[in-house]
Amino acid sequence: MPPIHPAYHSPADRLTCSTARCGRLSCFQVRVETATVSADRGGERGCCGAHLGDVVHELALWARGQPRRPARVVVYAMTDDPSSNGAVPFDRLVLGTISV
Repeated sequence: MPPIHPAYHSPADRLTCSTARCGRLSCFQVRVETATVSADRGGERGCCGAHLGDVVHELALWARGQPRRPARVVVYAMTDDPSSNGAVPFDRLVLGTISV
């Protein structure tokens, strides 16, 4: 059976924006990445378009306080569940990177 295209996932299968009191679906995954660690769970958040700037700013400030360098904040566009695990590579469209 072929996989279901991510654009057709039901809203119940998708995560909502990580910003408090926002019920919109996450369209972006914002991650802090370093040369040694691809993502730290503390430096990873999903968000909607309305809160993208706020989330990028918060994670950039958070990354500056972390000991791992060099680091970058990467914004990914997504259409499905943003979960990432070791068995499946993290495969999203990169929209931008910010060196921290």
